[in-house]
Amino acid sequence: MELVLFCVLVGGAAVLLVRGARAAAAVALAAALVAGSAAAAVAWRARDDARRAAVAAARAPLPAPVADRGYVSSDSCRACHPSEYASWHRSFHRTMTQPARGAAVRAPFAGETLRSDDDGRTYRLRRDGDTLWADISGVGARRVPMMTGSHHMEAFWLAGARGNQLVEFPFTWLFDDARWVPRRDVFLVGTEYSKQPSTWNRICVECHVTGGVPGYDAKLTVPQSRVAELGIACEACHGPAAAHVAANRNPFRRWSLHDSGAADATIVNPARLPPPRSAEVCGQCHGIACPPDGWLQHGLGFRPGDALADGKPILRLASLGASDCRAQIAADASFAPSRYWKDGMVRVSGREYNGLVESRCFSGGALACVSCHSMHDSDPNWQLARGKDGDSACTQCHATIGKNVAAHTHHAPGSTGSRCYNCHMPETTWGLLRAMRSHQITVPRVQDDVGAGRPNACNLCHLDRTLAWTADALVRLWGTPAPTLDADQRGTAAGALYIARGEAGVRAIAAYAAAGKSAMAPFLVELLDDDYSAIRYTAIRSLRTIPGFADLAYDYVGSEESRWAAQREARARLARQPDDGIQIPYSRGEFERLAAQRDETDQMFLAE
Repeated sequence: MELVLFCVLVGGAAVLLVRGARAAAAVALAAALVAGSAAAAVAWRARDDARRAAVAAARAPLPAPVADRGYVSSDSCRACHPSEYASWHRSFHRTMTQPARGAAVRAPFAGETLRSDDDGRTYRLRRDGDTLWADISGVGARRVPMMTGSHHMEAFWLAGARGNQLVEFPFTWLFDDARWVPRRDVFLVGTEYSKQPSTWNRICVECHVTGGVPGYDAKLTVPQSRVAELGIACEACHGPAAAHVAANRNPFRRWSLHDSGAADATIVNPARLPPPRSAEVCGQCHGIACPPDGWLQHGLGFRPGDALADGKPILRLASLGASDCRAQIAADASFAPSRYWKDGMVRVSGREYNGLVESRCFSGGALACVSCHSMHDSDPNWQLARGKDGDSACTQCHATIGKNVAAHTHHAPGSTGSRCYNCHMPETTWGLLRAMRSHQITVPRVQDDVGAGRPNACNLCHLDRTLAWTADALVRLWGTPAPTLDADQRGTAAGALYIARGEAGVRAIAAYAAAGKSAMAPFLVELLDDDYSAIRYTAIRSLRTIPGFADLAYDYVGSEESRWAAQREARARLARQPDDGIQIPYSRGEFERLAAQRDETDQMFLAE
């Protein structure tokens, strides 16, 4: 007899309707199949729920990615703009902020135990699958859910106690050195400066993500931060793209725009904006700014294409007293000296827009960030646009000089002294344990730099020459007005002056510039016991580039005794160094005389 089975769902349960012979056996078989399927479904749901719970637990402290305010995330850009997506994906902007898990983390987290002198606690690091943990003495296990940085170092953030607060992990992993160091020792920060642990939700969310909203409550104590996307993604520079995506679902519209080359009004392209407005797209993050009241609750209102002054005005030294941030600035005596030279030139890295807006090339011309830099047609290291990594970045505007650069520079063609940027954009800003180029385009004048307290562009190459020698050359070759100099500036090599009596930022820059210069070896040895750990770091790196010191054992965050021992060994090696004919006159007594005049600015903290 024919067997007919009907399987229907009643209230979510499987019900079999059977007709025909051997019904009991059929029912038993069918019931077993259904039961097995149901059991499999329950097991599958349990595994899926466990997976979702694990993912949720791993991500719980992170700011929630939210598709609102018109943001749609970089994934929405990929299909139509694959090459731009790929070039951005290779960039360090994308990896500025990431979940701290898996292969993205270069730091080992392999059982190492670190001790913090700031809080006296030990931190034992470990991985549990893709999740990072720190077992903290007196506290217990704390998850490490997020990291920032991916170019030179990795900084990490611990899950906090309130909301989705993220608190600074007190150690940083340095790529070049392949080691952990205390977090404060990657900044140029004095021993007198009380650096409290940072909170990511207050400090980094402003620039290190796309569409960040700190989400603090009215008392500014509990954050529920959210972002459009972690890292600096497409919409950080092009603006929220929901309208653009919706409009361009129409293929005829896309083809029409492509054929005509016309701008698309539904999205912002910084390259098509007027130069000042284009530069403001970068300036929203690469500037010292004054966020408006209420931004810690609601985020910033600035969007690419807007006027930056309306939503996030840039702070220039001359206007600090008139800014809306004057109360905060007045309460922090280190604010101005930790960010600007005395004449208002910005001195910390990552704030290039502040330098740009003070430049005549910007105020009196058509210069913008995209004149030299490109996100999509560049090496990720410095993001200099193709063909803009030499004098051509400048000669695109200064064509007459470009026809014979050496006639303008009075240096041999192709030499470091004949590079436009070495004279007009010297390395007088500091960050990431190195000197970087100023983006305030200037002409070398010894008087300006003496008044501002910073190294002179010429003497950063000619450390073995005096400021008077430089001033005479500038008068003779370019007619620059002669400065007023004291006896030491007239008779002592600039490199010796910078290191002996310069303030911390000057010493760090001079130590960086001294790499490979044998004449500077005695002065670099003096810095091995500097109070600023970042200066010690720079001094040993430069000293090891000088013959006879490449293998000098030294730990810049080691004990005083170990540093003194290394310094004694370095002095012994100095005594054995051959006289190369260009040594700067040096004696301990003369160095100590100059060092007694040192500008010891209290509580220095160059906060790049």
